[in-house]
Amino acid sequence: MKKAAERSVTEVRIVEAAVQLFSRHGYKGTSTREIAHLAGVNEATLFRYFARKTGLFWAAAESRLVRLKLGRELQNGLATDLEPEIVVPMLVEFVVNMVARYPELMRLVYVAGFELPEADNMFREHLGPIFDAVNAYFGRCAARGAIGKLEPTFAILGLAGAVSAHCNLHQLFTGQDLPWDVETLAPAYAQFWLNALRQQVPAAGDNATRRLDDARVICE
Repeated sequence: MKKAAERSVTEVRIVEAAVQLFSRHGYKGTSTREIAHLAGVNEATLFRYFARKTGLFWAAAESRLVRLKLGRELQNGLATDLEPEIVVPMLVEFVVNMVARYPELMRLVYVAGFELPEADNMFREHLGPIFDAVNAYFGRCAARGAIGKLEPTFAILGLAGAVSAHCNLHQLFTGQDLPWDVETLAPAYAQFWLNALRQQVPAAGDNATRRLDDARVICE
């Protein structure tokens, strides 16, 4: 697959049109004819660049995935195990900026997950290193007591999922658009997640004991 810098102007137009339509209507709900029309070319021209529709989807997804890079300060914070009070706000800002700048990316991830399971390798290639670095960081934080003893994937996937879903679900449930002010939202999300991560997650046995104690109180 060609890198973005190696693509012609026509090919870039086709890929950008594919990003817009695939992210809005899904893979099956988008035709190559519609993509060609939006790109201002005929379908024959599109097929000269992309012989298969799946190849065009990969190019569309990769055009957004390659833009995701952890900043040097955040990378250093993760690698050197800086305190969560320092790292979590940087991590939240990264996620908020990602959602704000590349809203199509999360929709393309969902499309791939539901309609193109063979896309796993591509997303793992681009997002895997970020996930692994953050997941390992939260694991080490939990091990040394800097955060509650929780499964590290809860922290990273919960954070990313909540931020990415908040805007869309807010509109769905309230009928109002959420003002996407990064400077306001990022600190609020960071404080919420710092508070959540500091909570001690009780073990399964502790939950069972607590339920028995509650039952005794009710009976008495």
